[in-house]
Amino acid sequence: MSRTRYAISWLYGEFRIARFHRDEIAEQWESPQQVESYADLVKVLDQAAQAIVLGDKGEVTVVHEHDLHTHEYLEVPAMKRRDLEKYLHRRVHQDKSFDEEAAWCFHQVAHAGGKEGVLLHLLPKRIVKSTVAACGAVGLAPKQYVPLTEIISDYLPTLDLDADDMVVVVACFKARTEIIIALADGEALFVRELNYGLSASTYERLVTDVNRTLRYGRQQLGRSVTRALMMGDINAELVEPLEKNIDVPVSFDEQAADPYFWALWATKLSGKLSANFISVFAQKNITADAVRRVAAWSTAAILLVTTVMTLFTGGLVTHRADQIRGIETRTEEVRLLIDQVEQKLWEGRLKQDHLGRLQATSKNLPALLLVHLGRLTPPEVTLTKVNVARQASAWQVLINGTVAGDLRESARILANLEQQLSEPPWQIRLSKSFTDTWMQQFAQGKLRREGDNGFEIIGELR
Repeated sequence: MSRTRYAISWLYGEFRIARFHRDEIAEQWESPQQVESYADLVKVLDQAAQAIVLGDKGEVTVVHEHDLHTHEYLEVPAMKRRDLEKYLHRRVHQDKSFDEEAAWCFHQVAHAGGKEGVLLHLLPKRIVKSTVAACGAVGLAPKQYVPLTEIISDYLPTLDLDADDMVVVVACFKARTEIIIALADGEALFVRELNYGLSASTYERLVTDVNRTLRYGRQQLGRSVTRALMMGDINAELVEPLEKNIDVPVSFDEQAADPYFWALWATKLSGKLSANFISVFAQKNITADAVRRVAAWSTAAILLVTTVMTLFTGGLVTHRADQIRGIETRTEEVRLLIDQVEQKLWEGRLKQDHLGRLQATSKNLPALLLVHLGRLTPPEVTLTKVNVARQASAWQVLINGTVAGDLRESARILANLEQQLSEPPWQIRLSKSFTDTWMQQFAQGKLRREGDNGFEIIGELR
């Protein structure tokens, strides 16, 4: 695989990220604090970037569960996919539990006897959009953004289950518990979220809720759950009480006791998922970038068709090599045009990510900038003063320092530093360069060919 792969499990506030090499975890990092908001996410991604290698445009799969994330199983008649999407679009507006605009995706389920169903997933669109922006700001490109049930659907078929088994999966986290009723082939039929995690003080509540879910599943689905699968880091002292009090045989998944289990299985998912917030978000929300992309490809197609039609109408279509080379040359020009448009679209997305980051982290921006400067500043440069002050419509940034060494090499080092400051994710617009300071020092006879030279950089963050 040409691109480095990453996986993020962000499950009810628990945040972990892993970098994979040849299907194995090469590096991993876990947030010591709960990650609840977009501002929290930006902070932990910055911290993760200091702890592990985050490659530019590294592809990442995000498995995410949030209190505002809902999952509803719907029985639907057989219909074409286009009609199904229209139907679900109407259901989204009826069923969403929040006032803001929704992002949604679904997983189709086909059962014996011709019955069909859909597991519909809803999440506020701002959460999907801001997560994608936060990942982009540290060089990660989200390709899959999935709910927990997608992992379960992929994982259950790998276990030693009978084909007729119906399983209640109990996924335990620190602050929440998710209960999923699924078939042995992995198809999820029902999802329930509990507002507490598994501990010595809550296991009795959990037993009661699991047994209620078993009865509900039997009533609604017309068949009994045959076993319970406990997943998560479960205290050994709770194993026996859970086995004794849950109304079906209980097994404890050793693989799922690993905190990075969900991240590992996220990388095993197929690239062609239906329950993927990224694909639906892209399909249902056509942006100006997408319009320009379509326009670029349309222009390319028109140019190619025009070239061929001109040759036909002029009676010039022959097998001569010079005509073939002409077509190839024109095709190459079109490819170059497309590459240029793609580059502009990428730059535009970086700017959007940058704006989203600043809006969400404005209160903590000075601290985040200092962290960023700590990574950028080379050993030859000593920062003596950094001031970030809020102005009417922007942040004013002042950086003072000294650079040691040969004058020419020092100029190269500072020029590179200024370039990095003006690039994403911060994109500082410089109003005063180090060269202005050096011109003043030169006029005063203070600029040195060797040794320490002072500099000042001033710019704006908008």
